[in-house]
Amino acid sequence: MKNKNVFNDNENLNPKEFLTILEKLKSIPDYQNLGFTLKSLCKITQTALLADLSFPEYTEHNKWDIYNILQLLRSLIPEDELELLDKLNS
Repeated sequence: MKNKNVFNDNENLNPKEFLTILEKLKSIPDYQNLGFTLKSLCKITQTALLADLSFPEYTEHNKWDIYNILQLLRSLIPEDELELLDKLNS
């Protein structure tokens, strides 16, 4: 957990301490669009991997391109926000 010990129970939960990822992503207006973006990047990466397996002679990307997309995906996952959802759900 990146934040200080914010909660002892759900009464101490302050969503503003967790909902921080969108402030850093100026081109993504809300969490629903963030979800759509993550799904799209996953589909593109899956397609690239399948193309490598099925038609390696026709692919124009290399393994670093796939690595970079996966690294971008990892950076977009809103970890603090997911932790908040877990806490709210318990």
